[in-house]
This record gives sequence, C-alpha cells and structure tokens, in this order.
Amino acid sequence: MPIINVDCWEGFSEEQKQEWIKGLTEITVNLFNIPPDKVLVLLREVPLSNWGQAGTAASDPDFLSKSRITALPSK
Repeated sequence: MPIINVDCWEGFSEEQKQEWIKGLTEITVNLFNIPPDKVLVLLREVPLSNWGQAGTAASDPDFLSKSRITALPSK
C-alpha cells in the first residue's frame, strides 16, 4: 500500500486539499495499476513560522526574496 506524505504550508482550502488528494490517488492508481483503496494520502499542514528556507522563516514578509539566496553572506 503506497503512503504518500505531503508536508505543506497552512492555508489551502478544503476543496483544494480534496482535489490534491484525489489527483495524487489517481496518478498512483494509474501508474502502479492498484485499487484506489490501497493508496493513503496524508497532508500535514505546517504553520509558516515553522517552515524555513535559506535561513528565513516563511512567515517573514520578505520570505520570497530572502529565501532565493544561493550563498550565505560573508561574515
């Protein structure tokens, strides 16, 4: 039985999450030729303050620009 774990930010609507689960299930069923009841999808929503990239928390208002750095600044 495939178990698909998805860690994501909070904020997706219930409709979006349902479509996501449905899509992941359909892709897995078609790829591996297994019945849908053998596919388990877990969405784990993480608060933005608990998610970071490039040394910046996702809750930072400038996260998009700060998280795109490719090298840490020299000290």
